[in-house]
Amino acid sequence: MTTLYFHPISNPSLYPLFVAEAAGVKHDRKMVNLQTQEQKGDAYLAVNPFGRVPAMVDGDLAIGESSAIGRYLARQSGSDIYSEDLREAALIDQWVEFIVHHIRANVGRVQFNRFIAPMIGETSDESSIALGEKFLAANLPHVEIALSGDGHLHGDRLTLADIALVAAMEPQFTAKLDLEAFPVLTAWLETMRKQDWYQSVHTHFGSEMGL
Repeated sequence: MTTLYFHPISNPSLYPLFVAEAAGVKHDRKMVNLQTQEQKGDAYLAVNPFGRVPAMVDGDLAIGESSAIGRYLARQSGSDIYSEDLREAALIDQWVEFIVHHIRANVGRVQFNRFIAPMIGETSDESSIALGEKFLAANLPHVEIALSGDGHLHGDRLTLADIALVAAMEPQFTAKLDLEAFPVLTAWLETMRKQDWYQSVHTHFGSEMGL
């Protein structure tokens, strides 16, 4: 049985859960307690020596990093959320990498300073928030244009690219992101969050923690 390690307010670790549900991969879930630094303990480091979530164990294979886990799960299942065609897989990968580096990283920057820092007693860095918002304003238009076509980032069906975008945007409300300039993305996210693969993970971001 595949085991996925995650934390409910870590949007990188929600991505493999969404992928597993969308691809129909049977799996167990283990929540890692980040508040107690469980991810730095010996037991977890034996799974993921990077000491971060997410992680996956499947038989004798143990890996971290959300994108790698997502591709593995999609390939394992043979689901059409990914592709065996080299060209199409590259186009899907391109979107996933764009989202990870230019969308998720900056959502995370804003999320940490607006939501997590106050929660753990740290001072929010307003300049970091401003930088994150600046980069999102520069990069989200690419997403808005792509979704204005047939409602998918690549092709005419749900792929890893779409799922990566949903996971990246999970902290939309806790991070108080202003998406007024992106009505297509906003409506698309509402639709995606009603899908079975999303609802099988949670009803909304942070619901497991009472948010």
